[in-house]
Amino acid sequence: MLGGFLLILPIMCCIMTGWGLKRVGILNDEGGLQMGRVVFYVAAPCLVFRITLSVSARDLGDVNFVLALYGGYLGMILCAWLSERFRRGDARCKAASVMMAIRSNNMFMGMPAVVMLWGEGALEYYGRFMALSVAGFEIFSAVSGLIVLHGGLRKDSLRRVFRSLSRNPVVLSIVVGALWNVGVGLPLPRWLDLSLKILGDLGTGLALITLGMKLKPGELRRDLLQVWPDMIVRLIISPLILALVFRFFPSQPEMVKTCILVMAMPVAMNTFPMAEAMGMDGDYTARAVMVSTMLSVLTLPLV
Repeated sequence: MLGGFLLILPIMCCIMTGWGLKRVGILNDEGGLQMGRVVFYVAAPCLVFRITLSVSARDLGDVNFVLALYGGYLGMILCAWLSERFRRGDARCKAASVMMAIRSNNMFMGMPAVVMLWGEGALEYYGRFMALSVAGFEIFSAVSGLIVLHGGLRKDSLRRVFRSLSRNPVVLSIVVGALWNVGVGLPLPRWLDLSLKILGDLGTGLALITLGMKLKPGELRRDLLQVWPDMIVRLIISPLILALVFRFFPSQPEMVKTCILVMAMPVAMNTFPMAEAMGMDGDYTARAVMVSTMLSVLTLPLV
């Protein structure tokens, strides 16, 4: 329990920094919106592009792991979709619920958790997991959320979904990274790689600060009552689905336990600016990120 608390303590400190900066008037809603755009249009694409470049033929050769991972993604999305079918709320809120089903905090909490449990040597498996998962993580979550937002699988809805995806900087960064791997196959110049790393690293702090600006501590109980179905899917059902799927598609044990642990993390911080930029309910997403982060103190030790 103490380990779970210490894992989220730095994150909570950064979130509260954003809350404090807005409360004393240093930042306002317009500033928070602009910082969210920086995360979505600059930091996240740079981070995802560099991860996509790390995918190798060796990684793609683990067929069982890929099938289990992406089958698990589909199962999580289906659970979230079934959940939102029986709930009140507009399409923007329901779309956010479906999108966040697979969007675990794999970077800012997943990586520290892996290192804390299994040491620096486990970063090899974490890196392979990220290389295999990031494309599906971004595309599956965006597509599923946009389909719900635009009304299902009708032709005009799908047209709007793909139009949105074609303008999504995170999805475009995956495509460009994959094309670079296949068509060029050379490492990036060091100056360019370092520039992308610096820009990508901006996302952590900015996402947490903008999230904190949305925080209303006095409404935490109300937020929990509103988002609890999403918390069950994200924190409990998701790792259980993966554990079940890996029974049918066994893979390397180190990769399996890394995948299950990382996918048991709370809602990813950058889901909030992503939801706002894509026309979904940003306020609802911010509440889900905050509540899931706090509840993970209880759920992560169990996982």
